[in-house]
Amino acid sequence: MTAALEGIRVLDLTMLYPGPLCTMILADLGAEVIKVEPPGTGDHARAFRFLFNQINRNKKSLCLNLKDPQAQEAFRTLARTADVVVEGFRPGTTARLGVDYETLRGVNPRIIYCSISGFGQDGPYRDRPGHDINYMGLGGVLGLTRDREGNPIVPGFEVADITSGLNSVIGIQAALLARERTGEGQFVDISMLDCVVALLHNSIGPYLETGEEPAGNLLHTLPHYGIFETLDGKGLALGIAHEDWFWNNLCEALGMDEQKGLNTVERAIHGKDLLPRVAEAIRRRPLDEWMRILTENDVPCAPLASVKEALDDPQVRYREMVVEIKTQDNSIKQLGSPYKLSETPVRFEMPPPRLGEHTDELLQEAGYDAAQIAEMRETGAVL
Repeated sequence: MTAALEGIRVLDLTMLYPGPLCTMILADLGAEVIKVEPPGTGDHARAFRFLFNQINRNKKSLCLNLKDPQAQEAFRTLARTADVVVEGFRPGTTARLGVDYETLRGVNPRIIYCSISGFGQDGPYRDRPGHDINYMGLGGVLGLTRDREGNPIVPGFEVADITSGLNSVIGIQAALLARERTGEGQFVDISMLDCVVALLHNSIGPYLETGEEPAGNLLHTLPHYGIFETLDGKGLALGIAHEDWFWNNLCEALGMDEQKGLNTVERAIHGKDLLPRVAEAIRRRPLDEWMRILTENDVPCAPLASVKEALDDPQVRYREMVVEIKTQDNSIKQLGSPYKLSETPVRFEMPPPRLGEHTDELLQEAGYDAAQIAEMRETGAVL
């Protein structure tokens, strides 16, 4: 059984989070991913071992000092047989290194070149630095993510990093499909800010049609969408949105029969009055009891799980969202893949590579002999 992207070669110039996440997904799906790292520290994420180990499986590591002309030429040689290049530098950096799209397209017109940057390759902010929280702030996510008192909340994970990594995979695969028809590669421009803004359909839609600034997410208007405290001090997440039948089921479970029959609009209008009633009822029982009662009553609900509790959950375990990969010395546990393909399943074959682990192998495959590699190593072009 072949993997979905078997035969696709990816040159990965990215570091830290978004790009390596993108290329790991491509590798899981069967692509050969060559992680090109600078000598010395390599990918900056190597300093954060737990992060590095989670997003760099199934890759080979090649150490090239791209400030050296010999290393640049070696990269261009590899690009002749590559299908995809992924990079995450600020705009203009790869041109200075001689490994930009225009240069590589000259040696391989079929190359698909994906650039992941904070603000994209053009526009007034293209040269600005940024991190996840900056893109969330500018893109409107933090303005919408508030507690019931209206205080902004920073999400507990990297929204812009993750979504830009995922969107890069989508863009690359779309470009690969297009190449099947045209025979030509193309440039894929992924902006982390764009990826954040593109998450806000449910909030931006009403604004674009009415001009009214959205008040926030569902928990600000609905008395049954949010986190509630149970008798034992734990958190219960209720997820009823606009479905009248789920509201009626909740009322029955909570003993609020007089509130059954209220439609979505009525529940939003009277939300400030209904919310304390719901909260008071939920505080009467412990979490486990509510999970049993609400599940029996077909009410969308979930515990407010810790990371340990989430990974120990029987559904998460059944779906194999934690996997174990053997290393030279022992093994490491990693997050599994959400992509369940029936005929071309994802693979979990190679642990994260040691820095420069495959340098000689890959350069020899590209046509360099042992003497040439030794000379490049002597000059600092490779590790």
